[in-house]
Amino acid sequence: MKKVFSIKDIAYIGMAVALIESCKVALAFLPNIELTSFWLVMFTLLMGCKALIIVPIFIAIEASLYGPHVWVIMYLYVWPILMLQTLLFRKKDNALFWALVSGFFGLFFGALCTPAQVIFFVKAKTLEAGLKAGITWWIAGIPYDLVHGIGNFTLMLFLYRPIRIAVNKLRNTPSEN
Repeated sequence: MKKVFSIKDIAYIGMAVALIESCKVALAFLPNIELTSFWLVMFTLLMGCKALIIVPIFIAIEASLYGPHVWVIMYLYVWPILMLQTLLFRKKDNALFWALVSGFFGLFFGALCTPAQVIFFVKAKTLEAGLKAGITWWIAGIPYDLVHGIGNFTLMLFLYRPIRIAVNKLRNTPSEN
């Protein structure tokens, strides 16, 4: 019987979650500047589909620290969208390409989160009121999405190459199991 996750995979998952969470805490003072997108792309390039398990573990830690709210639902589908897109283009090894992907993801993060907000707002009112509130929520957040997109683009542009070299070394390290 073949194991789904090797010991090496489990180590990468633990390292990924710890790295993502520590970077999130370290950059918390900057509005919408984050390394979560960057690390999810890099770990997806390293681990492939197995990296998708990082998201629910990361969300569980976040929810235990900050309490659950509508963002938990958002994160459950928004981060995997980025990771699935990464899987689709995993053969690309170009910093500008990944900076554009990451930048557009940050730019449209609020739009991607809007469906969960609509559902959240509908719970309190009607569908029409939920749609209006969700769209208003998204529009109000556009300045933050711009910062998010620029931050993602810049971080990926400068960090992609050195971290990709490290990821390739990790990928080529022989496994003991």
